[in-house]
Amino acid sequence: MKLREFIRSQLFLRLLLYAFAVAIVIMWVSLKLLDLYTHHGRTIVVPDLSGQYEAEVQDILKEHRLRYVVNDSVFYDDGVKGTVFSQDPAPGTHVKKGRTIYLTKIAFMPEMVAMPDLNDLSFRQASAMLTAYGLRPGKLEYRPDIARNAVLQQKYNNGAIEPGTLIAKGTSIDLVLGEGLGENVVQVPLLLGLTKQEAISALHAVTLNVGNSFYLDDEEVDVKVYKQHPDPLTRKEFLRAGSSVDLYYRSPKVFDFETYLLEQLTVPIPLLYGKTPEEVRITLEAYDLAVGEEVYEGQVSEQEARVFRQEPDYEEDNMIQKGTAINIWYRSLEDFELDLLETQQSP
Repeated sequence: MKLREFIRSQLFLRLLLYAFAVAIVIMWVSLKLLDLYTHHGRTIVVPDLSGQYEAEVQDILKEHRLRYVVNDSVFYDDGVKGTVFSQDPAPGTHVKKGRTIYLTKIAFMPEMVAMPDLNDLSFRQASAMLTAYGLRPGKLEYRPDIARNAVLQQKYNNGAIEPGTLIAKGTSIDLVLGEGLGENVVQVPLLLGLTKQEAISALHAVTLNVGNSFYLDDEEVDVKVYKQHPDPLTRKEFLRAGSSVDLYYRSPKVFDFETYLLEQLTVPIPLLYGKTPEEVRITLEAYDLAVGEEVYEGQVSEQEARVFRQEPDYEEDNMIQKGTAINIWYRSLEDFELDLLETQQSP
């Protein structure tokens, strides 16, 4: 039988169909075996291991058919030594059976570092160096000296600490700084809604200290600033460098900070249309807002100027953050009255 006749024969067609069917079956079986091997479509939710000891982690992950490796450790004063500090993948992640979870534990003993030499550095330079060494600024003290904000002495436990001394990472180093020739006064920053460490960093950035700390919800770790004294919300507050600010904390687990901050830190946008420059300043000051760019059209004088445009524009019930600058455009009283008359006469 010739090849052309064989290809056209019923036998060839039957063999071709058999081969196609066998190929389909092989592909189907291969995909099923691959699904079984990779657990396709079947995932496990990674449990939250934070705060667990290693023995507890082992039992939990065995139950979830997962594995773990401790690949790092950190020293954390507020944490329970020997427990899990963080994990990768994060809790709630969907993973395959047998996936390895990488853990970071809280170390029993802190890592030791050599104390750097901060003498004669500026406070900003000293803070950066302490951070680089895994240390942090502690209490700030000022003494009369011509070099303002320069480090005069570095201290630990109320005594001087020499450069090169081994000290635990995370330790707070107190700094004695120069007061300078003039009065060293700084503005108190607004700290509401900041975490404890963010508040400390913000105070140190302007050379102030944390004073008394009050915890209103029996929680001292996961907390945010609820109130401070002095309070710069109602007026600008100034303190001598090295002074202290008392902080009151609440836990975001039981307190609605989002609504609280919206109420405390925002005000309605005032309607400034038709006001004089002096009235604008008084109004914005009463709303804890600032005067931004002022444009006087036609070189109009302050006495004749009236607001015809503001940015952001007034909208009823629209809120704006305290301290925001409002840009103002003025026209002469005569032009303003003409515009007002045309607006009233328009249908």
